[in-house]
Amino acid sequence: MPAHDEGTLIYCTQCGAPQVVLSEELLTQVEAQSKAAGEGAVGPIMREPASMVWAGALRCIGLAGAVAAVLAGLSAVAPAVELLTVLWAIISPVVVIGLFQSRFPLVPITTGFGARLGLVTGLVVAAVLSVADAIELSVRRFAMHGRGMADFDNMWNGLFAQQQASWTAQFGAAAQPFAHALNVPEFRAGIILASMGFAIAMLLVITTAGGAFAGFVRSRVKAGV
Repeated sequence: MPAHDEGTLIYCTQCGAPQVVLSEELLTQVEAQSKAAGEGAVGPIMREPASMVWAGALRCIGLAGAVAAVLAGLSAVAPAVELLTVLWAIISPVVVIGLFQSRFPLVPITTGFGARLGLVTGLVVAAVLSVADAIELSVRRFAMHGRGMADFDNMWNGLFAQQQASWTAQFGAAAQPFAHALNVPEFRAGIILASMGFAIAMLLVITTAGGAFAGFVRSRVKAGV
């Protein structure tokens, strides 16, 4: 075949058939497009499906709930463990996100995903601790005939008495109906439940913020920023 310029349509001197010679630049572009198409086809296959991701996340969250249940059981026997239980309730979202990323390294961790994971973790841990406390108080109150309930009763009785004195000093006779309401057992139970609800709400705020922060940090680290 005779010499020719690249990209020029020529004819074979033997058979007369047209011959096309591709330039090096065009070959490079074709190879780059083929490589990009191949990576695009492989990428979605390597990524974990959404259903599998949340199933794995729930398993990690369930493990955090199991740890909270063990700590709650130990705190009923050894009160010194209560501080460790509170600490675990706060840091559990960070541990769950770390465990989840170690099991699913291909799933991108974002701030929003971390916040959702932290919220669900807080709900599970709060539910476990609430059930554990309810069981412990019921056993102490009824099965053990009030043994071990003195500190709990004295704490709330002192708070109610202090509140009654404060209302009476500030509002005088006008505060008597509200002060007497604090002596009603059902009213006291409602206040205790409301206090527990406020504590759970605060825990959810902390776990959601902690999960969002952990997700943000891990997303930045993985991105290499």
